Amino acid sequence: LRLMVTDNINLPFRLIPAIQEESKSKMTINLKATATFGPTKSASNVVIKIPVPPNTAKHSIKVSAGRAKFEPDQKAIVWRLKKFIGGSECNFQADLDLMQTTRTKAWSRPPISVDFNVSMFTASGVYVRYLRVYDKSGYHPNRWVRYMTRAGEYQIRI
Repeated sequence: LRLMVTDNINLPFRLIPAIQEESKSKMTINLKATATFGPTKSASNVVIKIPVPPNTAKHSIKVSAGRAKFEPDQKAIVWRLKKFIGGSECNFQADLDLMQTTRTKAWSRPPISVDFNVSMFTASGVYVRYLRVYDKSGYHPNRWVRYMTRAGEYQIRI
């Protein structure tokens, strides 16, 4: 059974971005990620893509957990966390040096995207309370339900 819900969703993560453009050649990106689900659950394979300007020359990245890497082909810094325990908080900081450009067009600040899996958590709040299987062939079902929340398009505007 697969179910897709778009209303009244408990978001599993809260991201608080802060971008400071110190000058035309320097920028600082701070991001605080908090898991809003309970401490008995954990998210796995969390990937947070933080977009950066296309004229980024140098970067210095500091993270409190996981690994972050600048990927110029995606024009983003990709922060990967293998496990994110519920109720915990992780911090990200990047200092960017930008090249001078002749373009006067400002950077459009694309949204931050998040990809993740959370086992035994339902963002919609829908749970299976009762299920009966009728079968005359003698089939004995196992009593077990697996809840899995996956990111479809989870984006946060900067």
